[in-house]
Amino acid sequence: MKSKLLSIIVIAFSLGVTFKAQNYGIEKNPQRIILNITDQPATSIAVTWRTNKEYQNSKIQFTTASEWIDFKDTVITLEAKVEKILLDNSKLAFHYSGIMNNLKPNTLYQYRVGHDTIWSEWSQFRTAKKENAPFSFVYMGDPQNDIKSYCTRVFREAYKKSPDSNFWLFVGDLISTPQYDSLWNDLFYSFSFMPTTIPFALLPGNHEYPTIKRGEEKKKEFTPYWRVHFTLPENGIKGLEETSYYFDYQGTRFIMLNGNEKINEQAIWLEQLLANNTNKWTVVSMHQPLYSTGLERDGKQYRDVFLNLYDKYGVDLVLQGHDHNYARSYKLYNGNIVGKKDKGTIYVNSVSGTKYYELNSKHLGLMEKKGGKVQLYQVISVDGNNLSFKSYTVTGTLYDSFVITK
Repeated sequence: MKSKLLSIIVIAFSLGVTFKAQNYGIEKNPQRIILNITDQPATSIAVTWRTNKEYQNSKIQFTTASEWIDFKDTVITLEAKVEKILLDNSKLAFHYSGIMNNLKPNTLYQYRVGHDTIWSEWSQFRTAKKENAPFSFVYMGDPQNDIKSYCTRVFREAYKKSPDSNFWLFVGDLISTPQYDSLWNDLFYSFSFMPTTIPFALLPGNHEYPTIKRGEEKKKEFTPYWRVHFTLPENGIKGLEETSYYFDYQGTRFIMLNGNEKINEQAIWLEQLLANNTNKWTVVSMHQPLYSTGLERDGKQYRDVFLNLYDKYGVDLVLQGHDHNYARSYKLYNGNIVGKKDKGTIYVNSVSGTKYYELNSKHLGLMEKKGGKVQLYQVISVDGNNLSFKSYTVTGTLYDSFVITK
């Protein structure tokens, strides 16, 4: 009887440890490790992680990857920046970050993060090539709801479909209510190991701006959880650091817009980026669609600000979310359908999560493919004169595809 009771206690304790590890992490161990794209992806990469206690001597160690474990003499050690945040349970969490600079282009590196004798596992990443070259990336619409239960499989299937993608790009609404740390935990649980080896590029949606009560007033405020979890470029306009930025990747300019605030100021900045762009391809991402297909939305306020710039400077592709359905336009110029060889832009909004809005009729005539009640991920490849777009359901079915040639 005593032996049976002891077994039950051991099992219960083990389950408790597992639950704690999955939800809050082992206290000393680095948690939520994520690589982020920088504005110099051929020679640098950012990494961020957190712990539940503060460790002032936290560091990043990295070196070129080797086929054996005899690399210790070549390791470079980088001091990490530490930031703290007060969680919704009134406890503190500590986030650490750093940028590995002066890297060699198109080179496989290995790194780990930690403190004292407590370190993460060694993980690997590859820097971008400096010159124009073929590459691919994964694009995801809003995960937002029921992430651990239903989005985990989407992320895993995307990785299985395109394990060699150079980075992943998310267009906002990562979670529904970002003031709750448990939901950030669900997100990173669903990401699993992927962000430790694939750099992520992300931008905020409207759900990264929850309604907060300040005294007697309620107003929308940008979540403080964003900048402590991610280390993204700060080359946008003042006040929107790490939420509106750009980077050039092997012949393609990626411009990430924050559709929640300062859109007129961003338009001025955007025109400068488009006017001084020597890349062959241009991809713009923003959470809110210019041609909205969900609920009773329209997108006119964004068309009024951005559409003329997209037309004038020949933006090739605009990636969006927000509407919780799928819609992909014909090639459009000045709001009209044009031929495949004509100057114009293709607009896409997609969804990876479970939230669904019925398609509205406002812009459906401009959409070549539309649908809903389907979880999707997209693999986009750029190779010379061709940009190939493939959208897949979570079960692996090719849902939509097109090629832009120029």
